[in-house]
Amino acid sequence: MKRCAVPLVLVVVAACHDATPPAAPESSARVTAYAPQQVERWFDLMAREGLALPATVLADYDEQTNRVVVGVEHAAAAASVRSLAARLGVPAAALEIRQMEPITYAATLRDRIDPRVGGIQIHFGNFLCTLGFNATDGTENSFITNSHCTKRQGGVQGTVYYQPLQSVDGASIGTEVEDPVYVRGIPGCPRGKACRRSDASRALYNAGVNFDRGRIAQTSGPNTGSLEITGFLDFAGEDLRDVFTIGETINKVGRTTGWTQGQVSATCATVNVSRSRISQICQTIVEGDAQIVGAGDSGSPIYTTAHRLAGILWGGNSSGTLLVFSPLKNIEDELGALETQ
Repeated sequence: MKRCAVPLVLVVVAACHDATPPAAPESSARVTAYAPQQVERWFDLMAREGLALPATVLADYDEQTNRVVVGVEHAAAAASVRSLAARLGVPAAALEIRQMEPITYAATLRDRIDPRVGGIQIHFGNFLCTLGFNATDGTENSFITNSHCTKRQGGVQGTVYYQPLQSVDGASIGTEVEDPVYVRGIPGCPRGKACRRSDASRALYNAGVNFDRGRIAQTSGPNTGSLEITGFLDFAGEDLRDVFTIGETINKVGRTTGWTQGQVSATCATVNVSRSRISQICQTIVEGDAQIVGAGDSGSPIYTTAHRLAGILWGGNSSGTLLVFSPLKNIEDELGALETQ
C-alpha cells in the first residue's frame, strides 16, 4: 500500500470485565436500616482506605441495598477488607464484599504492547504501519514489515521504529537493516518498471526489547471492525506457497481494520503500484464483501485458516474491499531464511 499519512492518535479504551459474584454472597439483599447518609460516609471511608489495600478492585455505594460494596480479587483480600472495616467502625451488616476479576485497560492494536507481537501499530517518521511478524535471522532478533514502511522503498536507510508512537514511548524498538533494492529487467518485470517479489524489509530489534516470535494479536472476530485485543494467536507453522488456491480464505490483522478475512481471487499476479514505477511480481489478491483493508494496515501478517503464517499485506484498492499480499516464500527468497516460531 502506498504510504498514507494517518493521524498519530493513540486510542486507549477503558473497560472492565464482568463482575463474578461468589456463589454465596456475604450479605443478603435486604435493605439495611442505617441512614443512607451514614452509609455514604462509610463508602467514602472505604473507598479512600480500602482501595489502598492490595488486590482490591472497586468500592461502591449500592443504593438498592443501602450497603457499601467492595470488590476484591480473592479471599485473602476479602479478609483484609473486613479487618479494615472493623477498625474503621463500619458495621459488617453495612458491608458487602464481592469477589471479581481485576479491571484493566482493554488494549487495542494501536496501544503499546509488550512483548511486541505481529499485527500491532508501529510508527516511523510521519507514518504509521503494522508490525508483520517477529523472526530471527541467524542470531539477529528482528521483525518484518513492508519495504514501503521505511524512509524510502528499497535499499537500507536505517529507518527507526517506535511502538505505538514516538510520542507515547520515546524509546525506539528497532532499526531497518535489510531491504533489497528494486531493479529492472528481472524475469517477469514489466518494461519500464522496477520490481521485486516481496514488499518486505527487516528491522533489527534493539537490545532489551521484548517480543514473542510466532505470535500475533487477535481481536474478537473477523470483519467486525474491533481493534480490541482479546487474545493472541500462535502460528501452527509456515505456509511457503507462492501460488494459493482460488476461493481459499485468508486472514490478516492490522492496526487500522483489525482482524479481517476474504477469499483469494488471483494468485501469482504481477501488480503495478499506483503513482509509482514499482511492480510487485507473483503477489496474491484477496477480496471481501466489505472493507478488509485500510491505510496503516501495511505490513499486516497474513495467515491461513490452518493458522499458518503465509505472508504480509502491502496494498489494497481505494474502497478497501481488496488486499494484496506478498507470500512468505517470496519474502524468504529475498531476505533469506527466517526463524518465525
